[in-house]
Amino acid sequence: MRYGQAEITNESAEITNEFAEITNEFAEITNAIADITNEFAEITNAIADITNEFAEITNEFAEITNAIAEITNAIAQITNA
Repeated sequence: MRYGQAEITNESAEITNEFAEITNEFAEITNAIADITNEFAEITNAIADITNEFAEITNEFAEITNAIAEITNAIAQITNA
């Protein structure tokens, strides 16, 4: 079956439109992946913040522990004197 120029042009236009639709679908998927990536980044940052808070609390406990050790040593010196 022979195609005339008009049929070939119409077929080409349909194929171009199909590719445009596929390209748009890929763009939507890419945007969705970007959104998910941003959400993971926010979660990661929140976990980092929590980790930093725990580090600060740990440091505070270390300072308290050191202070108790100093007091305990002072009491021991008094007791031994």
